[in-house]
Amino acid sequence: MVKIASVEAENVKRVKAVYLEPKADGLTVIGGRNGQGKTSVLDAIAWALGGNKMRPSNARREDAAGDPQLRVVLDNGIVVERRGKNSSLKVIDPSGNKGGQQLLDSFTEQLALNLPRFMEATDKEKAESLLAIMGVGEQLAALDAQKQAAYNQRLAVGRMERQKRGAADDMQFWPDAPAEEVSASELIAEQSASWRATARTSAGAWRPGRLRPTWTRPRPSWRA
Repeated sequence: MVKIASVEAENVKRVKAVYLEPKADGLTVIGGRNGQGKTSVLDAIAWALGGNKMRPSNARREDAAGDPQLRVVLDNGIVVERRGKNSSLKVIDPSGNKGGQQLLDSFTEQLALNLPRFMEATDKEKAESLLAIMGVGEQLAALDAQKQAAYNQRLAVGRMERQKRGAADDMQFWPDAPAEEVSASELIAEQSASWRATARTSAGAWRPGRLRPTWTRPRPSWRA
């Protein structure tokens, strides 16, 4: 976007002489009391860039000693001058392009609002136009992209949390399970040791020779 680097105006409407250097970024506010020439400055800029179709009525300041003089420097290096009774135009383009008012018309609309079109635009389009003129449209677009990315990330995390919670609710619950984590390997080793001990005890109880036989002498049988 082409921006205004500096403005000089003399003897235009209520302005005797003024020089402005708008900030490269952000918004430049032209303030003052009623009748001090705020609108005159804007009219001078529009006249310098827009040509005679934007020339204000009663362009020359009352009781001025000389004719209106305008000089606008753009940040692309183009210098626009209007001087003399007939406000003759002089356009200095460092790149060598020529065309006078035609050259200015190719980018003048980028510097100001087309009010009829602006009033018919949607609220979103109006906001985009104003932000573009202020030079912060790209920065805000980047912030909006970051905000949307953060929202999408939170949305994905929320969905995952609900899935995990649902899976946990579907799991079987054992009320007598220990509160602390139990090692599966240690539990298997303990169980194996218990089985081996039980096997040794059972084998030792029935080993041959461990039990001594008991003999009972038979009683003699006497017959008369």
